[in-house]
Amino acid sequence: MEMDYLLATAGRAETAMNLRGLQAATRARIAFARLSDAEIPARRLVAINLAVAALIEDDFGSHRTREFQIVQAAKVAHRLASGTHRRWTMWNPKGGDVPIEIHAYPRSSGIVLRKIGEAMAKVVDPLVGIAVPEIMELKVARFGPHPSHRTAAE
Repeated sequence: MEMDYLLATAGRAETAMNLRGLQAATRARIAFARLSDAEIPARRLVAINLAVAALIEDDFGSHRTREFQIVQAAKVAHRLASGTHRRWTMWNPKGGDVPIEIHAYPRSSGIVLRKIGEAMAKVVDPLVGIAVPEIMELKVARFGPHPSHRTAAE
């Protein structure tokens, strides 16, 4: 699958502290490398894209621009493996060792999210036309229509 290829060819992941000053395309590639290192399955990224597309299509009041869709899908994917977490103990001359933790998260800036979303959408776009109507049909059967589908008379 192409999403597997996207994750496999992402290269080496960098820590969140080392991303400042890098170009958006490089930061997006590193985001995919982090997803790969976290062993996030490609099918989960495909499911995220399809779910976002279905949610936007189902909500009559939602933004309908392509940019909105790819950024929303990228936000979800970026959160799956975005942080760097380090833990160690520091020697304390007055007693027991002191645990130290650092949790750093890269900024999910607009251009980086667009690059991540575009790469994911490029892979998933052929499936959207087929899968989204089926997803919406299953959703309506289980949960009923979206509130934006209801008329004022209801």
